[in-house]
Amino acid sequence: MTVLVAYDGSDDSDKAVERAIAARNEGESVIILFVIPKAFIKALEAIPSEVSHHKAQEFVNAAVRKLSQRGVTSIGVVREGNVAEEILDFAHELDCSMIIVGSKGTGKVGRFALGSVADKVMRHADRPVLVVR
Repeated sequence: MTVLVAYDGSDDSDKAVERAIAARNEGESVIILFVIPKAFIKALEAIPSEVSHHKAQEFVNAAVRKLSQRGVTSIGVVREGNVAEEILDFAHELDCSMIIVGSKGTGKVGRFALGSVADKVMRHADRPVLVVR
C-alpha cells in the first residue's frame, strides 16, 4: 500500500509530506503527485501556466529526496489536468491507503484553487483524506 501526497511546492504541501512520514504504516511507500492544472474556463486559457512540467518535476524530485533522506521509499509523478480529478483518479489507480493534501496552494490563484481542490478531494474520495495546514 501507498500514501498519496498531493504536492505543489507550497508550505502546506511541504507539511503534507512531513505528515505522510508520520501517517504511513510501516513499510508503506509515499507517492508525491504534482498536478499541473489545465485551464477549464475559456477566459483563463490565455493566461500562461505558472508552473512548467520541468519546474513541477524539480519540486517533486526535491520532496522525494527529502523522504529518501528520512529512509522513506517514495516516487514522484507529474500529471496534467483537473487537479482534484487527477488526485482522485491516481489514488484509485494505485489503491492508495490515504490521500494527504495541503489546505491551500501557492500564489493568489493557488490559494483559492487548492482550497477548493482539498474540498473536492474530501467530498469525493473513496478512501481517507488528511488535509494539512
